[in-house]
Amino acid sequence: MAGYAIAFAVLWAAGGASVFDLDALVKERESTLASFHDPHASPLAAVARHDFAGDRPMTFGSAPDSDVPLEGVPARAAVVRALPDGFELEREGKTERLAPGAKVPLGRYTLRLSHQNFPGVVVLDPQSPRLKTGPFPVWFAPDAGSAVEARLLRDPSPREEVVLSTRGNKRRALRLGKLEFTLQGKVLHLTALRLLEPGAGGSSVSVFFRDATTGRESYEVGRYVDAESLGGDRYALDFNRAYNPACAFSPLYNCPIPPRENVLPIAVRAGERDPGGH
Repeated sequence: MAGYAIAFAVLWAAGGASVFDLDALVKERESTLASFHDPHASPLAAVARHDFAGDRPMTFGSAPDSDVPLEGVPARAAVVRALPDGFELEREGKTERLAPGAKVPLGRYTLRLSHQNFPGVVVLDPQSPRLKTGPFPVWFAPDAGSAVEARLLRDPSPREEVVLSTRGNKRRALRLGKLEFTLQGKVLHLTALRLLEPGAGGSSVSVFFRDATTGRESYEVGRYVDAESLGGDRYALDFNRAYNPACAFSPLYNCPIPPRENVLPIAVRAGERDPGGH
C-alpha cells in the first residue's frame, strides 16, 4: 500500500471539506493485521466456544469434572456466570463483574466473554495453528470515491426487528431508517440498525450489506460498515473501512446476517475482500 502515498480530498455535501486520510487508513490496516497475530485477541486463536445453558454457571479448570477442561491451569481455575447485562467472574476467592467482550487470561488461554443476549465463552489458545496459517485480512486498494456522505431517512416510528445470525440466533435490533447516498453515480439506500444487546453502543449506527462482489471477491455472508455521525441526520460512510465479520475467520463467532433489502446493485471494490480459507 506504500504506492498509495497521496491523500485524496472528499467534499461533503454540506459544503465543508474533509480529507480522505490515506496514511490513517494504511495504519488502521496495519493495526488490524497485527491484531490477527495477537494470540490473546485474534479470531484465528479461537479453538472452542461454550454457550451458557440458562442461569447455570460454567467452570473452567484442569479437573476432569470441569465444564470446560483446560490443561495447565488450577483444578477449579474460574467460574463464570452470565448476567442479563454482562458476566460475573469468580477466581482465587474473588468475584468481579465484567462487561460483554471482556477477555480473561487463564494460564496460556484467554477467555473471551461474548453476550449478544446469547451469552457464551470463546476460548483463545496461542497454540492454535491458524495463527500461523491464517487466513489473514486482505483489502481492495484504497479508493477516495468510496467515502461518501449519507442522509438518514428516519422511520417515523423506529421499530424493533429480528436480525438473523450465522449461528442461527435471532438477535434484536432497532431499525432506525434508511441511509441515502450516492456512489458510482447511483442514488442508493441501506437500512441502518442499532443492535439491542449488552455491549452495543447506545448511539451506534450499524450497516450490514451485500453488493455485487459478495460471494465472489468479498465474503459470502456480507460485510459491515459503521456510519459515523456528522451531526443531525448526516453520516459519513467510508466503504474503505467496510470489514468482514469475525465469522469470516472462525465459525465460533455469532455474526449478524445482512437484511434482505441491504443488497447494493453495484460492485463495491473497497474495504475488506474475501480472505479465503473458509
